[in-house]
Amino acid sequence: MKQIRRGGITINGDIKKSITKYKALVFDLDGTLYYQKRLRIKMAWMLLSYYLCHFWRIKELFIVKKFREVREDWERISCSLCKDGEASESEGSASGLEDEQYLYVAGKMKCSAMTVKNTVEAWMYERPLKTVYETRDIQLLELIERFRAGGQNIFIFSDYPIEDKLKALGIEADGMYAATDERVNELKPSPKGLELIMEDHGFASEDLLMIGDRMSRDGQAAVNAGCDYIILPGSRRGRALLYKELSEDMG
Repeated sequence: MKQIRRGGITINGDIKKSITKYKALVFDLDGTLYYQKRLRIKMAWMLLSYYLCHFWRIKELFIVKKFREVREDWERISCSLCKDGEASESEGSASGLEDEQYLYVAGKMKCSAMTVKNTVEAWMYERPLKTVYETRDIQLLELIERFRAGGQNIFIFSDYPIEDKLKALGIEADGMYAATDERVNELKPSPKGLELIMEDHGFASEDLLMIGDRMSRDGQAAVNAGCDYIILPGSRRGRALLYKELSEDMG
């Protein structure tokens, strides 16, 4: 990961011009628009309190854990399945990336794909929505509104479904591209989402700036698409210093 020294702070990323000069800013969602560590702590307490009262459903907790592990390691797993000739088992029954992962986790957890789907949707997509709002990065969301007011296009490119979380955060975007969308169907660091943004809206790679929280996913996706990127610090203090620099850059 490259480091750039600007305004007395170090920016992790590759940004070749003022942030106001990019026609479109593309944001990751999870861990970027809200603080991932704070959300996970809150969700851990929510899970613990729920399953202490519903201990007979404790297997659901392990299903969520397994799904997270599979999602993180999917590139290696999918390559392994193709080499072993096991991919054909899901062909015809899985309509996309997420369905394939549900089927894979179901096989590992000895349950139905529908059970995996319902559990994941409940604990990863629906119940966290209130917590997403509570752990939002207020300063970044305010900056996004300033970017939009200044005429820059705002897009969201995430490995997970976007629309409900974006509504919970109370912000709007000019376009949403999720890995689970039929047109994308690839996880980062695949650049597919960035390439579709360029294709759909007539941008060149130098017009886009990717802003995320993980070099291995967000930064590498930008590199693969030939776009500039910024990787946000994990701490509030680190982000506050960066946002101060970006605000000054905006004038």
